[in-house]
Amino acid sequence: MGISKTEISLRRLLSAAPNQQNQSKLMHYVATLREQLEQLSEEKTPQGLPRVTKAKVNEYYEKIEAVASRIAAQVPDTEVSDANFAKDSTNDSSPKVEDDTRSPTSPQLRRRIVPANSKEQSYDADLSKPIKLDTAAQAHIDRNRKLQEDLTDEMVVLARQLKERSQMISQSVQNTEKVRYYPFPYKTHYHQQLDKKNLYWFIYCFYLLHCS
Repeated sequence: MGISKTEISLRRLLSAAPNQQNQSKLMHYVATLREQLEQLSEEKTPQGLPRVTKAKVNEYYEKIEAVASRIAAQVPDTEVSDANFAKDSTNDSSPKVEDDTRSPTSPQLRRRIVPANSKEQSYDADLSKPIKLDTAAQAHIDRNRKLQEDLTDEMVVLARQLKERSQMISQSVQNTEKVRYYPFPYKTHYHQQLDKKNLYWFIYCFYLLHCS
């Protein structure tokens, strides 16, 4: 009967756990080992039999709990070290920052003492008060608002003029259709000139409207 991948991974973690000094990683090892052991105990062979015997499961369980007991034994030492660190920091009158050479994974983590006066200064600014703009900023805002209002008014006027010119052109086209076959040539020429003027004016208004 071959060994499953789960059992191989479990054995590797069990062999690496005694050499692991990092407590957080060791806790992760224990959690992973317990999950793998639970998965291994539920695995079956193609014939429906347990892949690992109950005795082997108990053996793995005892080894995992032995690793977990190492973590429990290290916790009191960590608490004592933290207490001593806090006591030494209280006796020191000047604020200090722990030496950067200390390992981040060490039980005695770096701590920084903030002076009391710096905390008082952080509350001086009242964020509930509204922000007041200076005269130049307020004038700039008012000027931009005035320009926007003027531009809006000009756009309304141009749109109205464009509408009126469009109506004039439409009326002119209708009149041109009526007199197209008029017997006097000078009448037809007159209306053609009028159409050109209206068309030019329409293009001019359209240009002003889109370039403003």
